[in-house]
Amino acid sequence: MNVTQMFLLFQYQQMNASWQTAQNDQTGSSEAGETGNSSSQLFASLFQAALGGGTNVSSYQGASAPQAKGENVGSLENVIYSMAQKYGVDPNLIQQVVKAESGFNSKATSQAGAMGLMQLMPGTAASYGVQNAYDATQNLEGGTHFLKDLLDRFQGNVPLSLAAYNAGPGAVEKYQGVPPYKETQAYVQKIMAGLNQNDWKA
Repeated sequence: MNVTQMFLLFQYQQMNASWQTAQNDQTGSSEAGETGNSSSQLFASLFQAALGGGTNVSSYQGASAPQAKGENVGSLENVIYSMAQKYGVDPNLIQQVVKAESGFNSKATSQAGAMGLMQLMPGTAASYGVQNAYDATQNLEGGTHFLKDLLDRFQGNVPLSLAAYNAGPGAVEKYQGVPPYKETQAYVQKIMAGLNQNDWKA
């Protein structure tokens, strides 16, 4: 599903929500509320069908607008594409990192203290000027910038850059490759598979 389709669906949802509000204001009846709810359910179904079930970005909360763990799906995708263009990073790579790190949950916090969509550690967040790591835009900006720096550091080698994102660049340099940590190896494997690059070599 491309960004244009996302945007059109989002516009439709906004118009649908406005229409529901107007109907409720005019009638004040339970019937209008039921009609609005039905329309919302229809939209949610259409949106899910349009996504094709190929991603876990959407998480429906109630029967209203589709949500990605509290974030609008279209908005997140737009920010990802914006950061991809700004830093010259493949948007699919950013999306797979977000998926692996937080499952698109902008409020996620790990036991180690990593925060937000791209699971930034406090030190990393501070280094990249992220004041609120739970703000989706700030988090994606800092995380994408960090990922870009790692790609530059490892000469565009995606598996090594991902390993460095997960275990730290020092570990990658120490082992001169993907570190022999089960978590890191599984992390790299998962993202490379998401990029349809199962035959990758670090």
